[in-house]
Amino acid sequence: MTNPKFWKPVYQLFKPEEPLEKPEDIRDFYVSRSDSPVEHLVNALEMEDDPAKFLLSGHTGSGKTTELHRVEHCLADNYTVIWIDTATALDRYNIGYAEVVVLIGQEICRQAIKPGWWSRKDDRLLKDLEDSLKTVIYQDKTNSVEGLALPDLLTKMGMTLKLGLTREMTRSLNIRPMLSEIIAKVNAIIQSAENDRKQKLLVIVDGLDRHDQMTALEMFASPLLTELDCHIIYTIPISLRYSPSFRQPMQRFQDCLDLANIPVFECDTNLCPTTQPDQMGRQILKQVIEKRLARLTHYNTQDLFTPEALELLCEKSGGVMRDLIRLGRTACQVAVKQKATSVDQAVAEQAVKEERQAYTISDYQFTELAAIHRTGRLTTKTHTLPNKGEFVISDELLQNKFVLGYYDKNQNPWFDVNPILIEDLQRWQATQG
Repeated sequence: MTNPKFWKPVYQLFKPEEPLEKPEDIRDFYVSRSDSPVEHLVNALEMEDDPAKFLLSGHTGSGKTTELHRVEHCLADNYTVIWIDTATALDRYNIGYAEVVVLIGQEICRQAIKPGWWSRKDDRLLKDLEDSLKTVIYQDKTNSVEGLALPDLLTKMGMTLKLGLTREMTRSLNIRPMLSEIIAKVNAIIQSAENDRKQKLLVIVDGLDRHDQMTALEMFASPLLTELDCHIIYTIPISLRYSPSFRQPMQRFQDCLDLANIPVFECDTNLCPTTQPDQMGRQILKQVIEKRLARLTHYNTQDLFTPEALELLCEKSGGVMRDLIRLGRTACQVAVKQKATSVDQAVAEQAVKEERQAYTISDYQFTELAAIHRTGRLTTKTHTLPNKGEFVISDELLQNKFVLGYYDKNQNPWFDVNPILIEDLQRWQATQG
């Protein structure tokens, strides 16, 4: 029973890069959480007659995509929902507001030409948008759009966006009038389609939370992202959410919702971290693993993960959903290597050690980690690196999940060092005398 065939069905339940998207997975695996933005978003959209723009913030892997899929399912009967994943459609290292605006226009156009999506389709509006899109693509001298029409143009466009609009193009041309023209053409299609379908359009733009703070700040500082005449939800990096530089641009959005991590430790009345386990948070995390194991109808699932192992994996995940799933997956791999019949304390400890190797802490970061662990607050101390320039260390710690954000029972934010790194911090503190 200790061979890979035994552990493979268990291992397959833990796929950290896959959000809960299928209705049956949401039904079987989803564990409700008090800070879920779903009800708030659904209610807010139901109350809005005018197009509303929302932001959703949270650590990478906190569960934002799963929550947005739940929003999509809740609104599917009464809204036209278009899902856009920028992580697959755009180049991570060559992206700006121009690519995002063009991508949204492209996806709305792609939906508009599908049979039955638009019963009284206005070909004139589609031709106008087609011409505007061609104008942008044609400016990239590496592309030829002569003779292309929909949907071939959209295919060509997707390839261009995946590479990114050339920097030469965005530097040498005033691209904003072109983008404004695209937005105007897209808005005309939105209005006509909403009138025809008798449904409001909701665009969910996922994946923008994976970018560094400076890229995201430049992107969301552009007013163009709020000029589309439909409801839109954008995900943003958590470091941008807490950046003073973003306070003014954030005013253009209806609301910025937060999906915090599940707390594994409690904070005190001053929002300082403690070593007291948060039993409610840990119980939620245990249910995440237990619900997945419940699908193994031919296994004695109570013996697969011991209580001590579950406790350790939940604690060291820091309450980050994706990291918890990854720890469960790594624990299965360790069990195979150790020829173990269950994930016990020793297996869980080895899984934590292997996952810890993904983090590399620099000397300048330890001082800030110690300050945050002591106070529960982010600092504004900066550091300068040759290839990065000056930056706020706390922003970097947040973006890389060295520091995690939580909310107390009164929805006050507090922060602490990722539990998987706490021993590193303690060893460093011991060397400081």
